[in-house]
Amino acid sequence: MSMKILMLTCQYMPDVFGGAEKQCGRVSKGLKKKGLDVQILTSRQQYKGQAKEVLNEVPVTRLYSPIAPDLLGRWIPFSIYWLLRVLIWAAFNHKSFDVIHCHQGKFGAFVGCCVARLFNKPILIKVGNSNQFMDFNALKAKKLFGPIMANFVLKTNPTVVAITDVIAQNCKAFGFKNIINIPNSIDTALINTDLGVDKSLQEKNRAIINLFYHGRLESIKKVDVLMESFVLLANEQQNVHFHLIGSGSALASAKAYIKEKGLENKVTFHGEVNNPVEFIQQFDVFVNASEAEGFSNSLLEALLAGKVLVSTPVSGASDAITDGKNGYISESFDAVDIKNSTIKGIQLYNQDIDSVKVFSEQLIAENFTVNVIANQYLTLYKKLTGIV
Repeated sequence: MSMKILMLTCQYMPDVFGGAEKQCGRVSKGLKKKGLDVQILTSRQQYKGQAKEVLNEVPVTRLYSPIAPDLLGRWIPFSIYWLLRVLIWAAFNHKSFDVIHCHQGKFGAFVGCCVARLFNKPILIKVGNSNQFMDFNALKAKKLFGPIMANFVLKTNPTVVAITDVIAQNCKAFGFKNIINIPNSIDTALINTDLGVDKSLQEKNRAIINLFYHGRLESIKKVDVLMESFVLLANEQQNVHFHLIGSGSALASAKAYIKEKGLENKVTFHGEVNNPVEFIQQFDVFVNASEAEGFSNSLLEALLAGKVLVSTPVSGASDAITDGKNGYISESFDAVDIKNSTIKGIQLYNQDIDSVKVFSEQLIAENFTVNVIANQYLTLYKKLTGIV
């Protein structure tokens, strides 16, 4: 008997292409390949938008909500509206799923717990961020209804999936009892696509070290600190160039800061690219200044590309980076410490990039492939349902 899994996420690709949405797609496809009956339930903001489709071999149902349902606060009426839509859908379709798998422990987790209680279904909630930004902390912080919803989720006693040890400790401190560690996954096929991207930038000028960051350029990613650390580095070393790939609210200020420092010729702003994993292969050292993560997809993608990795001591960093083997973790979130770790990263690149690639490839094969992670979820589903 094939298990039937309902993936529940407030928004999904291509409307939103964040880390949670990427992981939902990767794991769903991986489970589908293992013979599980997987479907995704999400929202759409266009009334005449497509209500049903198949993405990456997985059926997706989109229930209309004028405003993204996880935007609480003054948009709470639309969140309640989506909750009712999901409950009505579940009333007609509860026999189509055995397990509810929520992506992120915010409003969507509350919705999932309502469905789980009403239709007596096991539920697991994957938590996507850490420390003060941890999903359940973010839910509880919402005015009026936040504490009520967070307490409701806690009393439902769901299985919580922590993607790092830091998040596991956060969830334990919040009061959850059933916590299991399953990291994020990376699709190794991403590295094989050929978009005609020049992968040999270093071949053109071996004297230049090309540093890069790719991802959402928002305040939580500390793009300002990232740029500050590069300016400090550029003042010490002439042979560096920084590449910033992505878009977001922090992009304009980053450009203004670099212009103010007179370093326009040492920083390239690429904007969004079609295939970031393929695109970043032309660069050398990944640098991440983020102050909060679950398990950074950008970090995993740079790991897959075999790059030297430099990161703040954010959640997930120690799972992907072993100091001296494939990169360095800075001592703090300070620009000076990030700069110092980047210098060590450049030295590692110059001394033994081939060993870095071998180490990272083995790390991915043993811990992070879609197949490895799908197997871990399959084991968890069997435990929750008793279905063999």
